Amino acid sequence: MKNMREVKARIEKAVRAKEKILIHGDYDVDGITGVAVLARTLDELGGSYTTFLPDREQDGYGVSEAAIRKACEQGVGLIITVDCGITAKREIEVARSQGIDVIVIDHHRLPSDGLPDTHFILNPLQADCSYPFKELSAAGLVFKLSHALTGAPAFNHLDLVALSTVSDVAPLTGENRVLVKKGLEVLAEKKNLGLRALAEVAKMKTTRPNTGHLGFILGPRLNAAGRMSSADTALRLLLTRSPREAESLARILDEENKARQRYERETTQEAIRKVEQTVNFNRERILVVEGKGWHKGVIGIVASRLVEKYSRPAVVISTENGSGRGSGRSVKGFHLFNALRSCEAILDEFGGHEQAAGLTVQAKNIPLLREKLNGFAFENLSPEMLKRRVAVDMALRPEELTDRFLEELEFLEPHGAGNPRPVFFSEKLRLRSKPRRLYGDIYETVLTDGLLNFHAQLDEKQASFSASCDASTCFDAAYSIKTRQWNGIQTMVLSVKELKESDPVSVKTVTA
Repeated sequence: MKNMREVKARIEKAVRAKEKILIHGDYDVDGITGVAVLARTLDELGGSYTTFLPDREQDGYGVSEAAIRKACEQGVGLIITVDCGITAKREIEVARSQGIDVIVIDHHRLPSDGLPDTHFILNPLQADCSYPFKELSAAGLVFKLSHALTGAPAFNHLDLVALSTVSDVAPLTGENRVLVKKGLEVLAEKKNLGLRALAEVAKMKTTRPNTGHLGFILGPRLNAAGRMSSADTALRLLLTRSPREAESLARILDEENKARQRYERETTQEAIRKVEQTVNFNRERILVVEGKGWHKGVIGIVASRLVEKYSRPAVVISTENGSGRGSGRSVKGFHLFNALRSCEAILDEFGGHEQAAGLTVQAKNIPLLREKLNGFAFENLSPEMLKRRVAVDMALRPEELTDRFLEELEFLEPHGAGNPRPVFFSEKLRLRSKPRRLYGDIYETVLTDGLLNFHAQLDEKQASFSASCDASTCFDAAYSIKTRQWNGIQTMVLSVKELKESDPVSVKTVTA
């Protein structure tokens, strides 16, 4: 990878000279895990370091100039940025003017106005970087550096790399797929005290963790720290060597995650009300909604909820004292970062990538932002892209859903962005039982072809539709397959993506 040799040499020089190193990360899971991997690597090398994770409210996005100036006062000789820094030209200039070298480890897209003035940049998106895989997470990049510095011991950090890759929704293709697969094996060994304690608090009892455990159980609890209070709590959890401290920190994160979920539910409900009352869906292809004092730690999640509900990009903005901070999520095929770039003149700050982005904007400019974003969308977002579609990989007869088939499906794992679970299609199934709420808006039922029964999970809309039908109604279902463990017994579950009434003509020949 471009500059790897120079970066490795600079860190080795700092370790030998006992220079004080500052590791400056970001406050999400990718930044936190990346800092943790680098900190553990420097521990193994005998380096002297401190860490800094910005406060979402006080420091905002990216590299903090206040942190740079404090590093100057503390005699830091080397700053390493993780998951940030690629756009921090001014901040890095301040550091270098004080004689401090800066290493930038950042996987985000390169700025249009040029790179920071440093010879030490690890980012495979650089035009002259020949490294073949361009989609590593920030922690994945740190792992590459760790491996260059320490060799085999770096593999002990792959549980953190897997966590960052899944939580940052990096595509599980190519090298990422290997890193996550191996990282899940390390996670199963429960070597990291903090992750072990977090799993116990979350009642994650499985001996075979998968990407769902990373993305929906562990990741959100680590993210809650940066969203609700301080990301340092999550970093301390990942670095602690004390079982007692690990348990205490894990409980704090679990409680913060519960608080995050409450804020998320309340803000989502309010955002949906605003959409229903104010949005003209014929004129607006991007949803832009704002609310005074909405918790900035949940607006990204709320944007995702709006995308799921309305099948169109969404930007959610929290306003306070005349300023707004927003977070956006997109649909497949629409480049949200480029959309924001088209509005650059009225934005104070913005950053991100194709599917997710953040911004700050003056509250008075939000109506103009809405207008400009939708102008961009009408040129670049076709109506076809807004249609909810379920892509089916193959049709199956119920008798083909065997234990052997499950074993073969495992070869396709791990699943996630870029490598989703296969979707299958089966015809003429009936509900053997009325759907009942399992948790949240997930319902459980039993689907049958008259001979074989299958546990199935539906969303609220599917459950309501199916429950309103006659008991003899046949359904066609598109679904993915997952398994669950209970008392050592593995059960197949059909996770239904789409449910519709079977063609009445073809159903006449079916016997229950």
